[in-house]
Amino acid sequence: MNERYVNEVIEQVNKTIRAYISCAVSKLCDASYHLFTGGGKRLRPLILVASSDLLGGDRERAIKAGSAVEILHNFTLVHDDIMDNDTLRRGLPTVHVKYGVPMAILAGDLLHAISFKALNDALQGMDSKRVTWAFDLFVRGIITISEGQAMDMEFEERETVREDEYLDMIYRKTAALFMVSAGLGGVVAGGSEDEVSALMDYGRNLGLAFQIVDDILGLIADEKELGKPVFSDIREGKKTILVIKAFERASGEELKVLKSALGNRNASREELSRAAEIIKAHSLDYAYSLANSYKEEAVNALDRVKSRNDLAKKTLLDLAELTVVRRK
Repeated sequence: MNERYVNEVIEQVNKTIRAYISCAVSKLCDASYHLFTGGGKRLRPLILVASSDLLGGDRERAIKAGSAVEILHNFTLVHDDIMDNDTLRRGLPTVHVKYGVPMAILAGDLLHAISFKALNDALQGMDSKRVTWAFDLFVRGIITISEGQAMDMEFEERETVREDEYLDMIYRKTAALFMVSAGLGGVVAGGSEDEVSALMDYGRNLGLAFQIVDDILGLIADEKELGKPVFSDIREGKKTILVIKAFERASGEELKVLKSALGNRNASREELSRAAEIIKAHSLDYAYSLANSYKEEAVNALDRVKSRNDLAKKTLLDLAELTVVRRK
């Protein structure tokens, strides 16, 4: 990974986000900006800007569009933390813990609105067909993310979930915004339908790999690396690919331990740890293999795009590799 390229994009995006988050009520502004102070990978804007650079697009336009998707992403995190009652995000108290649920809801609403403002600014001067194309991608992405979050919550109440249902859910909840980011990068750069389609395939497959690895890290990373409470997915009853496979393969006493811990918010750390060990034994290798297969699909999708910027292509390829070996 070219650190200079990555850091330059992240710095430009961070400055742009800071400039966009302003309002007449200081507490609302503080709550809206809170998660950004905890860092974050800025993967989605990096994907968007690199996708635009790949096609020789205008950097300033791409930075504004990248800021739009990152602001939108943080809106989803604020509301997601409320729904899951999570207390920690990026090593910080979640927005609703620090500022209260009502203010957190308003902060999410503000971020949602600002994301449209940033995208609208990014599209100034483009032809109407391309503007419509960009907004259609963005809006359909938001709808899909909402569906994915609803599915995730519904799965917590179900005893069993099939692998294909899980993959559909993570596509909607996570991969869709990766797909939108890469696709928007192509649109704002003036890419053709075939080029945008290839970039969207890259983003979708990268997003699927990312979420599978994210679920893995919920089991194997320590709390400091993870930036949120360890084993929270087990406590909340999340039906990850690891849980699905573990329930398929476990039996006897192991199955009893899993059923006792999954979705039990009163489970002790020892009980959660025991369940995690069982899950890892039965499904960790499978999950990593699945993530790697989606990573390879992402890499292959880039072969369909003629590169105008080798550094941008290398960044996209490196992002794919890093997705499956990351520790946080």
